[in-house]
Order: sequence, then C-alpha cells, then structure tokens
Amino acid sequence: MALMQRFTRILAVAALGLTGVTLGVSAGSASAAHAKRATMHNISVGVLPIADVAPLYVGMKQGFFAAQHLKVIPHVLQGGAAVASAVVGGSLEFGFGATANIVLAASHNLPVQFVANGDQAASSASSAWSGILVSASSGITSISQLAGKTIATNALEGENELALDAVLAQNGVSPSSVKIVVLGFPDMPAALASGSVDAVTEVEPFVSAIEAKGGKLLSPLFEGMQPSMLVAGYFANTGLIHSNPTLVKSFITAMNKSLVYAQTHPAAVRAAVLTYTQIPSTVVANMKLPVWGAAVQTTSIKTQENLMHRFGWISGVLPVSRLVWSGAVR
Repeated sequence: MALMQRFTRILAVAALGLTGVTLGVSAGSASAAHAKRATMHNISVGVLPIADVAPLYVGMKQGFFAAQHLKVIPHVLQGGAAVASAVVGGSLEFGFGATANIVLAASHNLPVQFVANGDQAASSASSAWSGILVSASSGITSISQLAGKTIATNALEGENELALDAVLAQNGVSPSSVKIVVLGFPDMPAALASGSVDAVTEVEPFVSAIEAKGGKLLSPLFEGMQPSMLVAGYFANTGLIHSNPTLVKSFITAMNKSLVYAQTHPAAVRAAVLTYTQIPSTVVANMKLPVWGAAVQTTSIKTQENLMHRFGWISGVLPVSRLVWSGAVR
C-alpha cells in the first residue's frame, strides 16, 4: 500500500508538471505537395539526465523518428518512478525506466509494459559504465566496509538499489545494514565530496566526473550484479498499446534504429550527451558508454524480478507476457 501511495503522489506531481502534454498532430501545409505527406505525431517521452538515453537524441538528429512520422518531445525527470507515474497518468506516451521500476510497477497492477531496449550493462568489469564510488578521503577500500554506511541511490527500490543490494549480499553485507539516501544522479558527486554520504551508486557520465576529482571506484554496479543485464527499457501504458499499436510499433522501429546506430557511432553519442547534461566536454570525451542493442532481454528481466522477490520487494513474479509487449523485439 505504501508503494502505491508513493506512485499516486508522484503521479499527481508529474501530472501537474506535464499538464497539456498529449499526443498531437501537425496541421500540415495547404499546398498539394505537403498535403500528400503523412501526418506527424508529437510524442512526449520521459527521460533522465544520464548518458543512457543518448540514443533517443541521436535518433532524433539522424531522422529515424521523423522517418516514422514522429516528433519526439523529451521531458527530463529525475527518477524512474516519476517517469512511470506520468506514463500511467497519460501525460507521457513513452518513458525510459529502469528494469526494476517497471517490474515493480507491473507487480502492483500498474498498466505498463516494456516496448524497447533502453541500455545494458557492460559484459565485463573492465568496461563497466556504472559503479559504487567513495571519496578519496573516506578510508573505505572494500564493499565489506560499507556495512552501516549511508549510500546514495537515485530512487528507493530502483535499479541502482537492486544492484547495490546484490553486490552487498555477494560480499557478505546485509542490505538492511546500510542507510539509503535518495539523490538525483547530478547531485551525487557534490554529496560525496561534502561527506554527506559515504558512497554513491552512479552511472556515466557522473562516474567519470567523480573519478576525475579523485573519487574511488569500489565495484562496478550493474556489472557487479549481472554482466550484460538489461539496465533499463522504454515502456508505454498498456492503454496506449491497445488503442494505438501502430504508433507504438513506429516508436519501436525508430528507437531500435537509434539504439543500433548509437552502439556503432560513439562520437554521435558523446555529442548528444553534451546537449542535455551539464557535464564538461572533457569528461564526456573520456567516459565509458553504456551498451545498446535492439533486443529486449527477457531472461535478464526475469533474473532481476527473482532478485526483487528474494529481497522482499515484490510478493510474487509475473509472466513475461505481462512485462514485455508481444510487439517488442526480443
């Protein structure tokens, strides 16, 4: 009940902040040539200010969405729960959300399903783009020393906390022994530097920003839990999926092209990150990038769902058909 109340509160805030954001249609030109063109649809997509969502911006620039007669309007929010609530409430057509957030929402009967890959963890620790970090002056040198410490994640019962709990458990630390503080990704570096938290669970480009100022990586985060795991995905309200599957298919087609293009064009990704974050160009130039691909990894989703059940976040597990739309590429 507490979880549903939290989603309800966030939904109310998201709805106020995104009032009037609905699916729109351009009027088109009166000229005969323009009249023949297919109608362009405005779609609002909830995103986070992190490198993970760069393919969306790359796809916009490359014209992949325009080719599907879609005009993307990104809305930057600070947490996956806020994005999920706005999608559920109809203020956003699509959202980018962590796997744990979407599984959690679906397990509480909220009408959401994955429709496209978001990003994946690296296949090895050496290529990790996420991490558990401490300051150089902390004196902490191992995960086992985090027992009793205050650690920042971007959301309660979100992807970062799930990965953190998994890594803690692997190293003999009870997840219940640490204190979780919720901070936005851009706010974590300053909190770590000031000593208000003992450790942070970060993603790029903020991992590189912290390391550039002397911060120390204790362990990969997502890669520490499950290499190549599906970290996040794009999702939609099942109401939209059922009422307008053609629109959803168009989004999937454009998004998959964007994901594949981003994976093979890192320079385009780095250029895109500079347009929607405040990270210095020197940091962006050297950061490790997430992994992108077209397939929604259902095995990874189920592995994480089982972990959530083990940690007591959810009371049971759902069939894949409830979590991933049948029209998604698997």
